[in-house]
This record gives sequence, C-alpha cells and structure tokens, in this order.
Amino acid sequence: MDLKTTYPRRFLKADEYLGDPAVVTAAYGRLEALPTETKEQANSWLDAWNELSEAIDEVVSLSHNAVTKDTRDKDAEAELNRLSEKVIPLAGKLDEAVKQRFLKLPENWLPKEMTLARRKIQVESDLFREENLPLYTAGIKQNNEYQKITGGWQTEFDGETVTPQQLRPKLESTDRDLRERAWRAIVGLHHADYNKLNTLFDKMMVNRGKIADNLKMDFISYSYKSKKRFSYGPAEAEGFREAIAKYVVPAVSNIMEQRRKKLGLEKLRPWDTNVDPDGAEPPKVYETLTELKEKAATVMGKVEPGFADAFRLMDAEDNLDLENRPGKAPGAYCMGLPEQRKIRIFANSVGTSRDFDTLMHEGGHAMHGFLSRHLAYPARSYPMEYAEVASMSLELLTRPFWGVVYTDEQRERLGRKQLSDSLTFLPFMAMIDGFQHWLYTDPNGTDAKARAEKWIELNARFRPWLDYSGLEDYLQMGWQYLHLFTYPFYYIEYGIAQLGAFQIFLRSQEDYGAAVADYIKSLSMGGTLELPELFKTAGVQSVMQNPEVLEEVTGKIMAIIEG
Repeated sequence: MDLKTTYPRRFLKADEYLGDPAVVTAAYGRLEALPTETKEQANSWLDAWNELSEAIDEVVSLSHNAVTKDTRDKDAEAELNRLSEKVIPLAGKLDEAVKQRFLKLPENWLPKEMTLARRKIQVESDLFREENLPLYTAGIKQNNEYQKITGGWQTEFDGETVTPQQLRPKLESTDRDLRERAWRAIVGLHHADYNKLNTLFDKMMVNRGKIADNLKMDFISYSYKSKKRFSYGPAEAEGFREAIAKYVVPAVSNIMEQRRKKLGLEKLRPWDTNVDPDGAEPPKVYETLTELKEKAATVMGKVEPGFADAFRLMDAEDNLDLENRPGKAPGAYCMGLPEQRKIRIFANSVGTSRDFDTLMHEGGHAMHGFLSRHLAYPARSYPMEYAEVASMSLELLTRPFWGVVYTDEQRERLGRKQLSDSLTFLPFMAMIDGFQHWLYTDPNGTDAKARAEKWIELNARFRPWLDYSGLEDYLQMGWQYLHLFTYPFYYIEYGIAQLGAFQIFLRSQEDYGAAVADYIKSLSMGGTLELPELFKTAGVQSVMQNPEVLEEVTGKIMAIIEG
C-alpha cells in the first residue's frame, strides 16, 4: 500500500483557493486554453482537469465535514450555503463543456483505466441540465436542515443531559426497565420533531420531482442512472427484496424466537433486540479513544500490515474524529480528501463494542481509498455497492484477531451476534428499499399518513418478530431515516455488499490468505471494473446477477450461528 507518494499541484497554483468563484472561473479558462491536438496533449489536459476537479471537490467535502462536526456552527453552515449557491453550480456549469470535450477525444488516446470512467462521464453529461443547478443547491440546504434537526437532539436522562448516541449503550443492558426507558427517551426526541421532518421531506420530494421532470424522467429512473447502476435495475431490486422475504426473514425469525425464549419473554419489544440473550453484560472494550484507536490499528494490521500503517497515519494527521459530543451530527462516515488523496473518518464513539465495529467498517472504506489512490480521479470512483463490500468485509475478516479486544468467551458470543445482526439487517434493508420504490411511484407517497401506514405494513412483513403493540406512534416514524432524507435510493448497496462480504468471509474460513489477497486486489481496482467484475476479482458473486447466492449463503451463515 503506497502511503508516501504525494500529489503536488502542477496545473493549479499552490495558493489558489477553489472555493472562490473567481478562482474557479479563471482555472476553467486556463483549462480551456490547453491544447488536445495530440495524445500527449490530451493526457496532460486530462491530468489538469482531474487536478481541478479534485481541488473543488475537496473544498466542498471539507465544508460538509465542518457542518457535521458541529451542526450549531453558524459560520460553517453559512460557508456550505455559500459554496452551494456560488461555487457548486458554477463548477457544474463550467464542467459540462469540459466533459463534452473529453467525450470527443479518441478512446485509444486515453489510459485503459479510464474506459469505464468515460462511460460514467457520458451519463453525467446526459443528466446535465442547467436549470437543475439551483435545485441541487436547494437539496444541499435541505439536507443540512435535516442534519441540524437530528444533530440537535438532547434530553435529560437520570440527571444527565445526553444525546441519543449516548443512550444507545443502555439498550444493551440486562436491566429491562432501563432498556425501555432509554428506548423511549431516544424515540421521544424523534417523535417531538416527527411533523417537522414530515414537512421537510415534503419539500425534498417536490425538489426531487422537479429535477426528474426537467430531465423528462421519473425520479427512480433518474436515481438509478445518476448512481451509474449499469448491472441491475428496479426489477432486480424487487427480486432481491422478495428473496429476502423468502429466505432471510424465516431464518431471522428463528434467531429471534430463540432470543425470546432465552430472555423468558412472552413477546419481543423493540428494546429487547440488543441485549445479550444469555444475560452477559456488554464488554468494556476501551477506556480512552487513544486505546480504542490503538486496538483498531493492531487488529487491522493483522489482516494486512499496511492497514495499520494507514490507520495510524490518519490519526497522526488528525483525520480521525471519533468522539460523540453535543451538536455533532449522528452516525458515522468515511470521506475522501480528493486532492490530498487521504481519508478522514467521522464517528460517534460512546464506549461500547459497537464503536470498535464502526472503526472496522469505516476502516474498510478508508483502506479502499488508500488502495486505489494511485488511480486518476475519475477511475478512483468505485461503485458504492463495492465501497460497502470493502467495509463490511473488513468487519468479518478481523474476527480471527479479536483477542486483541475481547476475551475468548466474548469472542465466541460476539461472533455469533455479529453474524446474527448482519442477517437481521437484510430485512430492514429490504424495508427501506421497498419503501423508497413505493414512495416515488405511488401517488400516496406525498401523504404523511400514507407513508406511516406503508412503513407499518412493511414492518409486519419483514420484521414479524417485533411487538409494537401500543407503540404505533413510534413505529410509524421508522421511515424517517437518514438515507431517505439525505441519500435517496442509497441503501440497497448495503444489502448487495453484505452478501459479498458474507462470501468473502466464508472463503476466508477455507483459505484466509487467498481470500484477503483477492479482497485487497479488488479494492485496488477502484472504479476501473463494473460491479460484477469487481465481485469476480474478489472470488465471489454478486447477488444481483446470481440470486440463488442468497439462499446458499443464508444457510451457511445460519449453520455457523447455530453451531
């Protein structure tokens, strides 16, 4: 893994700030003046375009990161709004002419790694409409509004002011009363803003509808095309959901029935799904974030020594923002710094074993970025489905080395829990994906009451083990989920990736070295191969091309859980 190569500016001046509209305009003017009459000139021009694109995208990424670090920071919000209004639309407009020039270059002049990137750029050009630029800006502001609402959630609990993230460890407590009180406190914060979020989502749907209308497309078709889903469509997505209902829901129902019996409960309530069914207390994985980071680096390094080097480099360069704090946006993500070709992880650690899992997951994304940093910018753009293979697989590939973090008893118990949780996730993924397809095809999708009823209907089909009696007001809020607000139609990726990660894990049980080597090779390909080929490089199959994989893999994972 190459961590030492630096990528200094060659086309841009060292002091040019690409958050300034005048600088952006001037840089595109200089790019336009560069000749492309020969293969050598064309490739020099392409390098300059990549550099310019990287610089602009890094400015925007850092601004978004600043907003999520503290959703109360008015200056950070104002800066992101300024970029959204003045820079992003300007760059989008100027970039369209560059894309047209690129697409006219002879294909045999371009590096081989750019073959698929060229196809993706063609899609971006096909979807460009100048009248959509202000609508994209409006969408960014709406996303920021969602982050402000959810990032501001705090409540009093047992004499302390806490965030929802700080309450979640209590859902693992063996004290059922404490679990219920914590669950009610978390959903109570959401419930207080339920109507506000409904109103915001209505605005988002209108804005998204206008974008699609300007392209003379429906929003689902636009979403699939804009995400460059070349190897599957809505029909395959529906088939995946149906297969989950057929094979995974019965398997998870069995897991949950065993949980119910072990807990001695008549019915499972939503606060009963995280506690250990055998009554074990949650493990204390770390005392300080320094300890957590060192354990994470050690474990990753046992999979591949370069992973530890990369993770420690991120820490040394202040690219690990892990602590939970008031005002910080919820969740976790991994972001690239395109111009520096470095990676940053954002998380909300609150002292549970889940914090370690999160670092393994986001660490997988980070290693994907480091392994593909040698590629030209468009060729580094890998499918999001495979980005999640990178993260989910690392979670599973680190299992043999959990002794760094857990006792032998904890390793066995948490190993079963990890696989059970991963299977249990698939029905929830199907709910989110099915809800979105309904949302943008059924006229009732614009009605708040109908949205609530649809979510309750999906829950009954895909999570029949949960008893929400008397909790319907809380259940109906379940669709008000991060991805539906800020990343529409980005969720099936997790399900596709989970099946890939399961297969890589099962391969590792037979030949660990070969499974890891092929995993690393596939990540190093970046976005130079289509999704099915990336799976093939890793020695596994994509469930979207081979639906029968789901039944086989579910059976094998269940055998490990029950064995």
